[in-house]
Amino acid sequence: MTGIPSPSFFEKLTNAIHLDYVLKIAGVGGFVMTFLASWHSLAFGLKVCMLASVAAWLAGARFSKIYR
Repeated sequence: MTGIPSPSFFEKLTNAIHLDYVLKIAGVGGFVMTFLASWHSLAFGLKVCMLASVAAWLAGARFSKIYR
């Protein structure tokens, strides 16, 4: 008789701590720390472009939630 296989260690881990959220938070946190550390050495045009890209990303995320 075949039973339902028990979940693996990795499956238990991802279900317990929501690994995808942890990885997203770590990725965004690492980007923000790197961004802030290099901000003083960037040219004005690059600063404007980077801020505009963040604003566009946030606006796009809002529209995707609205039109779902």
